[in-house]
Amino acid sequence: MNILFTRFPLESLFGGAEVQTLSLMKSLIVRGHSVSFVGSCPVLLVEGEKIQVKTSQIHIGNPPVTKWDAFSFVWRKRAMKKALEQMMNNMSSMPDIICMVSLSEKILLTPFALRKGIKVLWIEHDSVGRWLRGNPWLSTICKLSGSVTTVCVSELSAEMYRSMGYKNVQCIPNGVAPPTYRATPSSSTSITLGCIARLSPEKGVHVLVDAIKNMASVRLIINGKGSQKIEDSEQVQLVNRVHDIDDIYRKIDVLVLPSIENDPFGLVVAEAMLRGIPVICTTACGISKYLKSGVSGLVAKAGSTVALHDAIEMMQDPETRQLLSENGRMLAEKHFTVERMVDQYEELFSV
Repeated sequence: MNILFTRFPLESLFGGAEVQTLSLMKSLIVRGHSVSFVGSCPVLLVEGEKIQVKTSQIHIGNPPVTKWDAFSFVWRKRAMKKALEQMMNNMSSMPDIICMVSLSEKILLTPFALRKGIKVLWIEHDSVGRWLRGNPWLSTICKLSGSVTTVCVSELSAEMYRSMGYKNVQCIPNGVAPPTYRATPSSSTSITLGCIARLSPEKGVHVLVDAIKNMASVRLIINGKGSQKIEDSEQVQLVNRVHDIDDIYRKIDVLVLPSIENDPFGLVVAEAMLRGIPVICTTACGISKYLKSGVSGLVAKAGSTVALHDAIEMMQDPETRQLLSENGRMLAEKHFTVERMVDQYEELFSV
């Protein structure tokens, strides 16, 4: 199949959306599909070329995801729509499928694609917040959603989109490549926690730091950067950059994702589970819906310092870590592999 991906973000970091889009595109190429990308996302343009994706850069303006951009979209959308349709008409052949990752093209390009007989998938990686719930274009989006398939990365996200009026919503969990490192749980009651997250309030890193105060046998390594200030200490170590993410995983006994606002999936949790590292996440994380707390991981109430503290205390027991390591890895191998993710996308493509 000839598959086109599009993304015109307000801003682009090398985050979960980019990682998963690249992983999906690469796997589809391996399976013999023709894959191309058009958009303004610098990460996907640069990294896409490295995996033999045919890329084309085009700038159409900001998506309607801020108050001003949503208001100005009224008079900007005509020129944006024209640029998108011209881009499509200039292609040597029309794609069989378009996977749209950002809001602008979902609103403006979907009608054109449907008229051309192209199957449209809307892929939703972003958290659901006021920018979407209160968006003046939401009624237009919901109406269009009846003619496409919306793919969410967790059932938690899927439920949120359905509650807003989206139709034809499917759930395909994010997939992780097979790891090269497999952890061996230690027998010590002194543990090192790892937190791999953007340093911004919604990720709840500050809640985690508060939760380990007065826990003398617990250390914390944080890998991330952002606007939120987290202080280094004897107990807390900040690492902004690593050459290989396994450099972090090799140093930790437990992975914690302390998100306090909607986190659509929680890719690092799946990565840790596949490596045999026991995990703690919160009820705000989409992946929490797949975990049975106390069996395959621990799930703490989002935003609760006490709940995180209690979960960390449980993880100090070596037998608990061993149990969660084994069960978590088996769960991840069943649900969170790249192969399973791509299988599910190919099923949608063929419907």
